[in-house]
Amino acid sequence: MNFDPVIVAMISAIQMLDQATEEEAAPSFAVEVQQVMGDYLDELSGDDAREFREILLRIADERSSGDPLISQYLRRLADGLGVFAGGEGEG
Repeated sequence: MNFDPVIVAMISAIQMLDQATEEEAAPSFAVEVQQVMGDYLDELSGDDAREFREILLRIADERSSGDPLISQYLRRLADGLGVFAGGEGEG
């Protein structure tokens, strides 16, 4: 299975929640959804976190010119995973 579209969809949802106005989504709801997503990502093993981080960075590189906002979100998520993957958050 090609997980790239699933990952881009997830990051798009995070981005939409970050930028949503109070009329579009209650801030507490947006934060709660993001926390749930983060909690699941925190369950990745070190090897899985490294692999997921590599995938995120590859997709970010591929999307950087056509979809820079998604690329930035992918890099932010990858930087956060760097802690779990034994990385230094470079990217």
